[in-house]
Amino acid sequence: MSRIVLLATGGTISSRENAAGGSRASDSAAQLLAALKQHALADLISEIQVETQDISVENSFNFSFSDLARIDSAVREILQRPEVDGVVVTHGTDTIEETLALLALTHDDDRPVVFTGAQRSPDHSDSDGPRNLCDAILVAADPASRFHGVLLCFGGEIHTALPLRKAHASSLQPFSHPSGGTLGRLTEAQPQYYFGPRSLPRLPHPTQSFGDQRVDMVLSYPGADGALIRSAVASGAAGLIVLGGGAGNPGSALVQAIAEATQAGVVVGLASRTFGGSVAAIYSGGGAVDALAAGAVALGDLPGTQARVLLALLLSTGAGEETKDRLERWVQTAR
Repeated sequence: MSRIVLLATGGTISSRENAAGGSRASDSAAQLLAALKQHALADLISEIQVETQDISVENSFNFSFSDLARIDSAVREILQRPEVDGVVVTHGTDTIEETLALLALTHDDDRPVVFTGAQRSPDHSDSDGPRNLCDAILVAADPASRFHGVLLCFGGEIHTALPLRKAHASSLQPFSHPSGGTLGRLTEAQPQYYFGPRSLPRLPHPTQSFGDQRVDMVLSYPGADGALIRSAVASGAAGLIVLGGGAGNPGSALVQAIAEATQAGVVVGLASRTFGGSVAAIYSGGGAVDALAAGAVALGDLPGTQARVLLALLLSTGAGEETKDRLERWVQTAR
């Protein structure tokens, strides 16, 4: 019998209407599992032993880097137990891509860590939470999931953690990949993988200083004048993610601010503000060609939200190497 640990962090999958108005995370891991066992789906996981553990009961839009690090640490501690076959993490969808990024960057165990959540809370009659949770448990318990690392199971699909972003506010399948499709799906309660495991360059687990990192994000737009970049630097940002238009084109004013930031020792990553494709050095005159010449690092197809976690982790775990060089090497190796 497979043994899975269900680690709950809150999110819509645990949220209910409250007297103050609106929904708020409230259900624990034990409550989520108890509800699933009362559901028609219960028979699908009857042969899987599931333990429950809580790390928080919070909506993920309130999470900080310290919260992400706590989740990473809890998963690592669970996987120190050899009898555990996998971990399922329930998480709010708003910032799940950031936590997925951190664990994907650091996960060094062949057993799967499977994230899931919901778009409709459990007090809705058509909540998607039970199905997503059941599917995630099935994926985590299946031997075929080993070596696939950190995964997202949602809406019947299995996704790799990187690169990934939430691309729709309310769809029951809100996640997409900038440069590819899904890794697999569940068919008749059986995980089916379209591709073999992908190896990512592993980084050290976050230290306490990870929670203290300031890495800001700046969006390019018509009329952007660089004031936000200068303000971020003045506020103590050690890193910046600039989201350029198209293939990473920030505009001349932002390029000038990028040059000032990099000269001041701030590490700047260049991502695209679009929902698909990769940063490419195509345009000068304020385009990505100039931004890279000003010292920014092209981040490929990595979404800015996930690149921010990568940069913060590199900044917090530097050991004698320049963070910019480490960031460039990670992006090149991960292609």
